[in-house]
Amino acid sequence: MTETWIQPLTREHVREILEGLDLKVLTDPDGDPMVILADERVKALAFAAFAVSPGQVLSYIAQVQGAPDWPEEEALRRVNAWNAERRWPRAFLRKGRIHLDYHWDLEEGIHPALLRSLLFNALAGTVHFLLWLEGLEA
Repeated sequence: MTETWIQPLTREHVREILEGLDLKVLTDPDGDPMVILADERVKALAFAAFAVSPGQVLSYIAQVQGAPDWPEEEALRRVNAWNAERRWPRAFLRKGRIHLDYHWDLEEGIHPALLRSLLFNALAGTVHFLLWLEGLEA
């Protein structure tokens, strides 16, 4: 039977959907679901966490590891080039490291199929960023 109701956002629901996408789901120190994203075509990978705030905001934050070792000015130029062409995920530098993020206000709840779509798109966008970072995607 197809799920047709709006549900409150919970960490458990996010975890179930990620597991349903055949991902190995870890737990960060705060109890939020986390996955490691990699593609065999690139050296970089991303540690991605899905945080659910008490106000029902779903935050996706990924830290890129293994990116080319550019000077900070070049890394900033690259993330700005990504952001100028694409809306999601947003890329930024923090303490010299590249991060990606998405944030959704879901205080009214969310339909399970829509949550699945949001999570999948965040993950796919991150893999696309990793490929783009190494010049494999336009």
